[in-house]
Amino acid sequence: MAAASSATAVNEATEEAFNALLLESQSPSAAADTSAARQLLESELGSTSCVVQTLLRRVWMPATEAPSVRGDNAVRVLSHLVEKYPSAYMAVTSHLVREEVDRRFSASMDTDEMMYDVSDALLAALTKLLIAPNSDDQIRVSTNVNAALLHLCKYDHIKYNKGRVARRLFASLSLMWRHVQLNASRELSSAQIRMASLMIDVCLLGDEEFSYALLEAEEGGTCIIDKLLHLAVDMPNDDPLLQMSALDQLERLSTEPLQTIRAEFLIGNDVLREGLLCLVGGRASNDEIDPVNGPAALRLLTEICRVGVSSAISLSSMEESTLEKFQLLLTGFHIALQRFQPQGELERLSFIHATSSLFASCSIIACTASVESSASTAGLTQYILADKTLLHDWLSLHSRVAQPKLKSSVLCSMAQVLEPHLWNSESVQTQHVSKTDVRPNDAIALQLYQAFTEANNNKDAMELLLASAKSPFVEERLGAYTLFKALVMRGPTLQLMLLHNDDSGNISFLMWLLNHNSESTGEGRIAKYQIVNTMMSRSGSLIGGLIPDKMARELKLWNEQGPHYVKSIPWEMATE
Repeated sequence: MAAASSATAVNEATEEAFNALLLESQSPSAAADTSAARQLLESELGSTSCVVQTLLRRVWMPATEAPSVRGDNAVRVLSHLVEKYPSAYMAVTSHLVREEVDRRFSASMDTDEMMYDVSDALLAALTKLLIAPNSDDQIRVSTNVNAALLHLCKYDHIKYNKGRVARRLFASLSLMWRHVQLNASRELSSAQIRMASLMIDVCLLGDEEFSYALLEAEEGGTCIIDKLLHLAVDMPNDDPLLQMSALDQLERLSTEPLQTIRAEFLIGNDVLREGLLCLVGGRASNDEIDPVNGPAALRLLTEICRVGVSSAISLSSMEESTLEKFQLLLTGFHIALQRFQPQGELERLSFIHATSSLFASCSIIACTASVESSASTAGLTQYILADKTLLHDWLSLHSRVAQPKLKSSVLCSMAQVLEPHLWNSESVQTQHVSKTDVRPNDAIALQLYQAFTEANNNKDAMELLLASAKSPFVEERLGAYTLFKALVMRGPTLQLMLLHNDDSGNISFLMWLLNHNSESTGEGRIAKYQIVNTMMSRSGSLIGGLIPDKMARELKLWNEQGPHYVKSIPWEMATE
């Protein structure tokens, strides 16, 4: 009886302490000092961790149970402890919240939707914790909170696919973001990027979530994605480091697989387009690239161009107004690349990727979009093909004699223009081109092949490619193999390759390909086999009449035996 009486007294004392803290959280000026209540809780429950765990259990406690401090009241008490005693409660709370969310909101659990409802009070408290002042524990705290909030949104996305948690989270983030911006403190720059990072994480879950990021906030506020846009592209910008981080976050929106709403935003948003073109010098009134954030804007424009060649997005199904805006972006990007003077290897790599992405997008739109868009973009494609300076800077191998990495990038970029699905690592691994994959037509492919010759002092393209395929540098050889693989996927380019003979009258491409001693690395052997496999699967019927029967049999046997096949030597010759 005495033990039960003692336990009851402890429970009553605990509840009184929780209620005192709740009262202080609701009206701090009217409440008495609660330091004694905190000490009592830590003493009775054992530690700060036990206090936090007790409150977290009460957050999702059913309304039918007795304690008055539960649900949103438990959230208020926990938030109050974190704000008043951050050194004792902030880190441990973030850690335990993450654990509790992971445990309760497992996608494999068949949970009761109402029992595990996520309240606005909880989302607001976690958002506030996300932007807590910088401290020694801030990275750990923000990482835990970001993971917990993202887990809640993922659970809602997987179980119900309604984006309800995401919508309310964005509302909470938007309010907090406005509060941070009003303070106008450079110390809060990192807080804005933490919120932006979480927003992008949630947007990448699907179209439903991203559509909520585009909704205008209540009370005449802008949508939350606009807050990130203004950080990234507003000019002049007095915080270039913050701007660079914002551009990096926007670049994440181009992550595959792309959904339609996200793709339309990237290629059709006016603020984003004009801001990026201003940073890279792609507007008539601005011919200089921003010295600090121009390279970051160039990377983002490159990724936006690749949206046009994504196999997951159908440009033909987009509205004409969106495609017109995309063409404005491509035209401005072309102007910027004409003015761009890359210095050093990194900038040259960026230029190669940017130019190839621009050309790929133009050629894809010219082949797949509506009549009006196709005609306009086909003109831009031909304009780029006629731009000898730009093509020389992109496709020239002679200017990169001692730079095998750059030469490999040139060759790979050509391959990816010819077969855009090569940007998708899964397609590369499976060696499969689906019916939905889009690519330039054969006429554009042949023009690009000819432009490659012209950009290299009119030296024959096959001679250039075979020279790279025989290079002592493995990365350059792999670049040549990638381009060969793209070329053999098309009948017209394959015919050009098979019609090229060496000094002895043999087909130079096949003489190199069937020489198993020309490649010593495992990666290179696999890449050569992929050329054979692609050629036999895509153009097997075509090559029969163009090459000798002996070579055709050898290719067929290699294709059947796999990448590690080696031509056998007759026993009599091996023993001589």
